[in-house]
Amino acid sequence: MTSDDFKAWAEKYNLSTEEAGAVLGVSRANAFKFANGSRPVSKTVEYSAEAIDLLTKEKSLKLIQKRLA
Repeated sequence: MTSDDFKAWAEKYNLSTEEAGAVLGVSRANAFKFANGSRPVSKTVEYSAEAIDLLTKEKSLKLIQKRLA
């Protein structure tokens, strides 16, 4: 997953970079580093994003809301 992929994933779910990091289980700082390309996106984060994408839209949105609560 590239930084552009990370940003596109966040945009797909209408998430800020900070919110995308929270949903994917990474710190705010690392989320911004992933988004600006100063740090490669970890495989764990990539796989988490892919797993959320495999869910139905309803289930993925419910999971995202739960992780942001």
